[in-house]
Amino acid sequence: MGHNGSPMDLESRDSVSLKPVELDELGQILESVGLPMTDEELDQQVEQFPLAALATEDGAIQAFLLGSLERIGGTPCILWGLGAASRGRHAGASVKALAGELYRRAAISFPDEDVLVAGRLAHPAAYALLGALTDVVPRPGYSPTGEERAWGRRLVRRFCCRGEYDERTFRLAPNGASEPVFHAGTAKGGGKKAAELLGELDPARGEAVIAFGWATAEALADGSLANGS
Repeated sequence: MGHNGSPMDLESRDSVSLKPVELDELGQILESVGLPMTDEELDQQVEQFPLAALATEDGAIQAFLLGSLERIGGTPCILWGLGAASRGRHAGASVKALAGELYRRAAISFPDEDVLVAGRLAHPAAYALLGALTDVVPRPGYSPTGEERAWGRRLVRRFCCRGEYDERTFRLAPNGASEPVFHAGTAKGGGKKAAELLGELDPARGEAVIAFGWATAEALADGSLANGS
């Protein structure tokens, strides 16, 4: 039995250890959710994000998230790279479990530190994953500070985003190519506020929001984030 009551098995390992047959499975998941990528684009994401969290069932990958634990300007960060979950009743649990796996790893890598958590998002269920964090940006009815806007620009550079970026709305404009978001379109949830904040975004056209928040050292240490509570 996996995390969150899901029958999924969960693991994380170095992205470079993914075998060709596993990369094919990731490509098939992306195709199935409407976010197609070429083999070269997928390889590029594997190179950019050294961790791969995988949710498997009966030996088949059902959901994945490429990520990174790194420091940006000295600040410890959890970066959500490209990810997606296959359609099915466990999609929501899988998405939460993948994020939880990176929290678990971060608690080991960054003990006693607050950690910035950031990703490219296009669906309310992915934005909802930030709900347990503090000082989430963007959020409804909030005007970000200059430092928060600067973080948005840093993250756009780190994520190698191709579309035109609006630093006041944290949005990437369409550029005609798939944006490698943490795709949670197959997962329910997120709520009305998240839906209103994000609006209708099509990551297959390059649309996305850069979003982030802070995981406190206490929340990482007590495991509440990793367990999705």
